[in-house]
Amino acid sequence: MMLIPQPSKMEENGENFLVGPGFEIVLGPSCGFPEFRAARLLKAEIRRAVCVECPIGKSGARPRGGLFVRKTDSPGEEYRLSVAPGGAELTGGADGIFRGVQTLRQIVRQCGAVWPGVAISDAPRFRTRGFFHDVTRGKVPTLETLKDLADRLAFYKINQLQLYVEHTFAFRGFSEAWTGKDPLTAEEILELDGYCRERHIELVPSLATFGHLYEILATKTWRKCCELPVDDSKPFSWYERMAHHTLNTADEESFELVRRMLDQYLPLFSSGQFNIGCDETFDIGVGKSAALVRQKGRGRVYVDFLKKIIAYVQSKGKKVLFWGDIILKTPEYLREIPKGTQCLYWNYGPDVPESEVKAVADSGVKFTVCPGVCGWNRMMNLFENAFLNISRMVRFGRKYGAEGVLNTDWGDFGHINLFANSMPGMALGAALSWNPDDSRGWREFAEAYGCLEFGAAGGELMRLLTELSRLQAGTWADVVCWRETRKLGSKAAGRDRGRLLSMDDSAALRGYRRALELERRLAAVPCPEPRRTDLAEYICSARGVALVDAACLALKKYAYSDENAPLALKCGNLAESFEVWFRRYEALWRRRNRESELYRIRRTVQDLCAFLRDCAQSREKPDAVPHRQGEKQGEML
Repeated sequence: MMLIPQPSKMEENGENFLVGPGFEIVLGPSCGFPEFRAARLLKAEIRRAVCVECPIGKSGARPRGGLFVRKTDSPGEEYRLSVAPGGAELTGGADGIFRGVQTLRQIVRQCGAVWPGVAISDAPRFRTRGFFHDVTRGKVPTLETLKDLADRLAFYKINQLQLYVEHTFAFRGFSEAWTGKDPLTAEEILELDGYCRERHIELVPSLATFGHLYEILATKTWRKCCELPVDDSKPFSWYERMAHHTLNTADEESFELVRRMLDQYLPLFSSGQFNIGCDETFDIGVGKSAALVRQKGRGRVYVDFLKKIIAYVQSKGKKVLFWGDIILKTPEYLREIPKGTQCLYWNYGPDVPESEVKAVADSGVKFTVCPGVCGWNRMMNLFENAFLNISRMVRFGRKYGAEGVLNTDWGDFGHINLFANSMPGMALGAALSWNPDDSRGWREFAEAYGCLEFGAAGGELMRLLTELSRLQAGTWADVVCWRETRKLGSKAAGRDRGRLLSMDDSAALRGYRRALELERRLAAVPCPEPRRTDLAEYICSARGVALVDAACLALKKYAYSDENAPLALKCGNLAESFEVWFRRYEALWRRRNRESELYRIRRTVQDLCAFLRDCAQSREKPDAVPHRQGEKQGEML
């Protein structure tokens, strides 16, 4: 039996329990509405799996041939579950019962009406097990999608959700920044907060309050607070939005801007915590605060403004979280961080250095380790990289006393990556933050995830997706940086030219061909109705991997004059293939997201296709395209 997370202690007795027509769920006398809601989740799971309609009742007597839910006064998430031929019993406090119900739901999905006899005693290793989801870099999910995300988090025992916001909340007085971005509203936040609480998830607000304020600081009202001058003649740039637009700490109005945002956003959340961001403040001292930095030093200027924000949020009764990347450049200032503040240490590489985690721990500041699902800037997540990153971060977090694990899902350069692609990494973070002793490798874990989400064919599905994730020699970021360098004069020039010129041509060509084969195989995988949109996103992503690899080869050959670079597809055919694919991509985007900044991705695709057609007309020889015998160039499934 494959469970995610694996229980900390589980013994199987070799006997089974049959869920028959007389099966009922009986809540003990101390159970209340939260336990009733949890029982209804289990009832729905049983109905879907075995078509048994089990009643829910309440009694002090354990039923014969049913499930008895016994509530204790335990404040934690630990629970005990026993399944024997005569029935099943679940014991725990309010949180523990909810977590135990998720274990039972997973048993039902795999075993149907025949539950294996087990004795489970389970509790999480980390008190905080979170998922951080970007809703600001181009893609704003619908409220229904956010609720679906909360349901998935609850299923895997995650207890915290953070949504990253820069400008995608409808702040009063900031409409210049959010107009045309389809922002979240106060009513939607309030509704989502309540929905998460019913699923024993804390919705923790996360708001950029120092760096990453491109859209707000580009407005006529607030550009006066920007460290660098704002040039209206420059068009929008994804690269510039990520790299610049930090507050000018020398201007008192900068803090007034932050205060106005906080005063509107803070009251919407029932959480006692607040993530103030404060990461990647690259521009400090580069512009208007240069004199202040010369006088005090960059680290001092940063930490003084950071402490000012912390003090204000603490005055509202909130515990403060902040990203630790900037302060770690001058770690001596960690000693000045107010008590109760928590540092979020992030690192997304497969070989995270242990020394950095140790340095945070040695400072005495409470901290959380923040790995990532490794999907940003590309069509498909790097599953195996994510596995190495998450495993290593969790191990170091455990060794050095981290408060918790916050697994991140970013959306740089328009958030091209589709929702379903990040869910396996989300579940992996949930598994390891609950039970770091889980010894499963990626292949075994992926099979368990596939089984729980997609049934019998899920293992094969995850094997195909894992292979697909390895085929991305070129990335969406390469395409974006090429466009912004060519059309906007962006400083991204060194990034895309260097990456593309060093790209392995044979790997890109192989990736194009194999991704198309995997697309066909994915389309043949049987899929349960609740996950058909996930499968559709996987299929679309496979074609996206193929086309991006092909596009990067064309850019290498024609944009950077590498005559030896092969082509996967003639440029005219590639342009048409991209446009046809993008129509499918747009339809999938709209199933789960608002329109938000889809138009900006469309412009990138249009500019790429225009360039490809120019190449086809003026540079490409008729015999320049190697392809397999019998393969139709530009063919679309």
